[in-house]
Amino acid sequence: MDKYLVTGASGNIGQYVVDELLTFKKDIKAAVHNIEKAKNLFKDKENVEVVKFDFLDKKTFGKALEGVRAIFLVRPPNLAEPQKDMLPFLEAAKGKGIEKIVFISLLGVEKNPIVPHRKIETIIKNLSIPYVFLRPSFFMQNLNTNHREEIKERDELYIPAGKSKTSFIDTRDIARAAAISLIEDKYKNTAITLTGKEAINYDEVSKTLSEVLERNIEYKNPSLLKFRKERVKRGTPKEFANVMMLLYLMTKLGTAKDITYDLEKIIGREPISFKQYVIDHKDYWK
Repeated sequence: MDKYLVTGASGNIGQYVVDELLTFKKDIKAAVHNIEKAKNLFKDKENVEVVKFDFLDKKTFGKALEGVRAIFLVRPPNLAEPQKDMLPFLEAAKGKGIEKIVFISLLGVEKNPIVPHRKIETIIKNLSIPYVFLRPSFFMQNLNTNHREEIKERDELYIPAGKSKTSFIDTRDIARAAAISLIEDKYKNTAITLTGKEAINYDEVSKTLSEVLERNIEYKNPSLLKFRKERVKRGTPKEFANVMMLLYLMTKLGTAKDITYDLEKIIGREPISFKQYVIDHKDYWK
């Protein structure tokens, strides 16, 4: 049992976790829905085995867990009922004697029993699986995934966050912290809040986007209900629109503004700045 299973391996954290584990010379199982996409993504990387995986399909669990020491776990956004959607896999992991799960949870989850992340943390604890819960602030990469179209096509940030500040974090930094947490025992059975090095509001976000992209990106600030209605109209599944609305409500209440320094302690360097993130990802919005 010397392999590391990375769920969501082609996602905006998982692919970087694979890269980081490779820097430590580890063998990896990349668990994905789309085998062909993942094989293309990891084609030049040695020590990466791509396996088909689905939380809702028990037949995919056996091969994914075979020979695995520890798991990097992310919750797919469309799975909102952990007791039904994710418990079977976590029970299978327990049965296989998994030594540790590093789960990407959510900033402030300890104060919010409603969100799925809190329920997943509870399930892992109840199963007595050793864990590291990483509780990051808002991902910078949400802007080139969930909000990419509105920035690229409409030159706007359509986000109901008011004047509140957010300590954005780059998923590449989360991935580095996750890889180290998987390997090093000193973080076992801990919950760690991860943030970037500064808290900024969405007016500042739009200003930085405008400067780097060399065109005006306007920050819209709709009401929460108007935001949800518009997101659904634009094609976002209702369940995910509800989660987004809840997260932005938490932001408006000030829960996303705090800064911690645990990330820097784990990864051994300064977190990536928001401006550097925009520079690195500008092609997404051209």
